[in-house]
Amino acid sequence: MHSRRVVVGAVLLLGTAASATGLTFKTSTPVVRVSEHQNKKTVTLHKGQQLQVVLHSTYWQFQQVSNRAVLRPEGKPVVRPKLSGCVPGQGCGTVTVLYRATASGSALVSAKRSSCGEAMGCSVSNGNFAVRVVVRR
Repeated sequence: MHSRRVVVGAVLLLGTAASATGLTFKTSTPVVRVSEHQNKKTVTLHKGQQLQVVLHSTYWQFQQVSNRAVLRPEGKPVVRPKLSGCVPGQGCGTVTVLYRATASGSALVSAKRSSCGEAMGCSVSNGNFAVRVVVRR
């Protein structure tokens, strides 16, 4: 029981010290996740928020963001092939990119692929992906 009081007291003391010194604790904002279902849609983020784009084929190639002052990639695309239960050349798996909203404005996230499966070319509708991102304060 005594140790519980010490922990509670320490937490209260830390909170008081933080407010007295003007420190603020940043709360995490939820990551907005999009996939092919949001193709040609607009997504709204707040400054500092993250956008995770997951496309379901290892053949997707992400293009450079149209406005890197507004939306910045956090790392390179991560390709996760699905090895079991997939015919070679089918492109089973995902490609994921994480972005951070850095300033107010808008940017376009886009990706292209020329193969839509084993020896199958893509049409314009299933070979292009784009999401418009609007960032607000």
